[in-house]
Amino acid sequence: MGGSTALTALAGCISTGGDGSDGSDGSDGSDASDGSDGSDGGSGGTARLWVDLSDAEDEAITGYIDQYESESGNTINKEAPGGELDQQLETAIPAGDGPDSWIWAHDWVGRFAVREDPPFLYDASDDVDVSLDSYTETARQAAQFDGSLYGLPFASETVALFYNEDMVDEPPETMEEMVSIMDEHHDPENGQYGLSYPVTDPYFVSGFIQAYGGNIFDEEELEVTVDSDACKRGMDALETLSEYVPSDPGYESQIVAFADGLAPFAINGPWELGNLQGEIDNLGVTTLPTVDGNNPRSYSGIQLFYFSAMLADAEQSTVDATTGLAEWYTTNEDVIQTNAEEQGYIPVLADVVNNDDLSNEVQAFAQQVDHGVPIPTHPDMDSVWTPVTEALERVFNDEQDSDAALDQAASEIREAL
Repeated sequence: MGGSTALTALAGCISTGGDGSDGSDGSDGSDASDGSDGSDGGSGGTARLWVDLSDAEDEAITGYIDQYESESGNTINKEAPGGELDQQLETAIPAGDGPDSWIWAHDWVGRFAVREDPPFLYDASDDVDVSLDSYTETARQAAQFDGSLYGLPFASETVALFYNEDMVDEPPETMEEMVSIMDEHHDPENGQYGLSYPVTDPYFVSGFIQAYGGNIFDEEELEVTVDSDACKRGMDALETLSEYVPSDPGYESQIVAFADGLAPFAINGPWELGNLQGEIDNLGVTTLPTVDGNNPRSYSGIQLFYFSAMLADAEQSTVDATTGLAEWYTTNEDVIQTNAEEQGYIPVLADVVNNDDLSNEVQAFAQQVDHGVPIPTHPDMDSVWTPVTEALERVFNDEQDSDAALDQAASEIREAL
């Protein structure tokens, strides 16, 4: 799934899905812009959807769009943006050539909601018929900003602990238990490690930094608090884990070590579930281990169908097609359940979250979401990612003490705001 521009590691593992840049899903190659091949004889609307998904995700959503078109009579032109999604939006929307909707994590909501010249998002509060109570509280909050509804949610994501059951008898519940197991396997001179973990990416390490109750960014008070005593204590836990990872903290170097059976643990997200199940015969997933009795408060992203500002001047049929797809997809229990089973998506549809049909792996991610906090959506968060990333890199490379690194990051963020 798509994520945040800050999730650089995640962006590295996502490939642009499919070749559907022409938006055509029909066998005759027509884009059906005149509605001529809609199932109701052309009375439906046409909408444009941008996606940046893995191949498996892209194939799945193509099938769902076909189903929606058949049932609704609307036409959805699904397109790949052909580059970084946010950069393409920055160019296309001011030029009046943007999509009617796109799929990405919720952390762009605040950033785009405050854009006025031109606006980037469309408030669909008066167009959406589905009750927001259909979704979990976290999910429905993620779709809104200052009382406006800018999208509908369909899944959440966070990082959890993968483990190789052939190397780990029982998944660790505490940091101490995890360290004990890592000690048994860590032998870097022979290419063996205790852990696979992109330890210089703020999204991936947020849980441990915030484990003692501190926040990297306090969204309620709009304060930078990464230099708080609580966050500094969390950094101590992170430094312990960092001692067990391969020397290259980059995403690919880390995940390959676990996938190749060279480490008993990996900390990563549900987007890797399908890949790792194909590489590890006996794969387990559990919540992050507790730190002094505290559950790590990892950042979570809520995946949305965004409503674009292009809808403000669109035909009502286009608005209806756009919001109709989002409503249908995000409230269809079969879709949500299948995505959980096949894509590792963590449901946010309340009726699915509360049933017992989810796999153990998806349940583990769902439990970690409950322990965590949503990525702040306030535009000030854009100024947080780079200084914190650079601080983590300095600490990992032994160039700076962790307390001083967090102090410097906080100072740089405050200067930028």
